[in-house]
Amino acid sequence: MPLRPIAFPPSARRGLAGLVLALGALAVPVWAGQPAPSGLLQLQAQASAEVVPDRSVASLAAVAQGDDLAALNAQVARRLDDALRTARATQGVQAATGEVSTQPRYRDTGGTVHQEGWTVSAELTLRAADPKVLGALLGELGAKLQLQSVRGEMSAAQRQHELDTLGARAIAAFRARAQAAAREFGYAGYSLREAQLSGLQGVEPQPRPMMFQQGMLAARAAQPALALQPGSRELSVSVSGSVQLQR
Repeated sequence: MPLRPIAFPPSARRGLAGLVLALGALAVPVWAGQPAPSGLLQLQAQASAEVVPDRSVASLAAVAQGDDLAALNAQVARRLDDALRTARATQGVQAATGEVSTQPRYRDTGGTVHQEGWTVSAELTLRAADPKVLGALLGELGAKLQLQSVRGEMSAAQRQHELDTLGARAIAAFRARAQAAAREFGYAGYSLREAQLSGLQGVEPQPRPMMFQQGMLAARAAQPALALQPGSRELSVSVSGSVQLQR
């Protein structure tokens, strides 16, 4: 005996339709196999500034070439000691010796390579807060040492100051973005779940090489000073993390 469809009165049909609509409203949608959004938001903010380093750094080298290695070592040591004594007598300048190297020199004559002497060099690093003082000293030392590079350098105190300042600005920017996002998504506010604060970025640039020939050094030695002006660099601190949006 075939089954007959059950006929509901109009009032019952309206009740069933309401139940179906109610169940549909309770259903949780799923997108691409992921659960529905839960109000968790990933954010990132950054603060940056152009900063001029508070110290100037110059690297110099005492260089000698020849056949007698002992004489070359003595010549380089004498030049370095004289320069170090002059630098330490200059107020506001910090001086330190660096690497000492000895390299053989070779020459190719008709396809035959043979050693023809040695090159001995010793490094000297000078630091000063006043670039004019350092420039004057470099002009004085130009007759004896080769200038290799000049760069700006941030002191530890300046680094900490910029880290604190930019860190506070980055955190404020992160909070502002979180509050704006909560408002735009229709939430009343947010709570912080996790956050990471980066270190100071963009601190150390590559040194600017300044290689000179001996003739150029002799001409430059007649000048009273070298004009030094550290360039600015962009520093930044970033904050990344997640917030929970709240109704």
